Amino acid sequence: MDFAPVRAEARHVAPDTREDRKSAGVLRLILLGIILLGAGGIALHQYRGVAADYLATVSDRLPVFNLPEISRPVINREINTVRLDSPLHRLTGEEVRTLLARYTESGFLGVDVQDLRDELEQNPWVAHATVRRVWPDVLVVSIREQQPIARWGEAALLNESGDVFAPPLRGFESALPALDGPAGSEALVLTQHGIFSQTLAPLGMVPASVSLSQRGSWTIEVEGGPVLRLGRDDVMARLDRLVAVYRSGLQDHLADARTIDLRYGNGFSVSKNTVVADAVARR
Repeated sequence: MDFAPVRAEARHVAPDTREDRKSAGVLRLILLGIILLGAGGIALHQYRGVAADYLATVSDRLPVFNLPEISRPVINREINTVRLDSPLHRLTGEEVRTLLARYTESGFLGVDVQDLRDELEQNPWVAHATVRRVWPDVLVVSIREQQPIARWGEAALLNESGDVFAPPLRGFESALPALDGPAGSEALVLTQHGIFSQTLAPLGMVPASVSLSQRGSWTIEVEGGPVLRLGRDDVMARLDRLVAVYRSGLQDHLADARTIDLRYGNGFSVSKNTVVADAVARR
């Protein structure tokens, strides 16, 4: 009997049978796992209170570690330094400190630099201000102060642009020239003061005050000297006439003049202090 075909058949059939058995075993294991999970879920649901008590008991027995506190980085730091980039001549340090104190309390990121700048510029002595942060805790403030070059009216000042500002006076303002005129004439009066100063400088005269009346008449008060009344028309021609008289050698006759009225077509009148003195003496 030839067994070769039988053995050959056995070799071809047996592997299929083993694979089927393995597949069946895997299926049984999967089914068993599903059954066990379901049973466990039912049991856990039924006895969840007992399980919770047990877990709580176990957790109470676990060691407790007190970890050291780790300092976290603070982004909004306190402002430790306020640096002024420019020297102060008109403002006082106390004025600036009082203002900054209300803003620095909110911290490095909390400070509103725009509001701080706006409030700084509300001070009449401040022409322009900038505020910027420098990480991590520095505030840099730069202030450009007003530069007064003349007094205006009773209590105001003029800067170099002819703008009026009315700060709290510091006392030095009394040495500035006094200018006055109608509202809106500030730049004109300031410019004319410069022209008058240049014209009178060769005579050693310094305009202590220049005023423009509502009707447009100009008056100059010379420092330590007379009052010059120029009127409204041909103002510079009239002033040039006075300069010519001084240069002609007649300045000694005008040394004690109190008022020189130049509002004439071809000359001027002089009111002297001696006349006033004689008049007072005769009374």
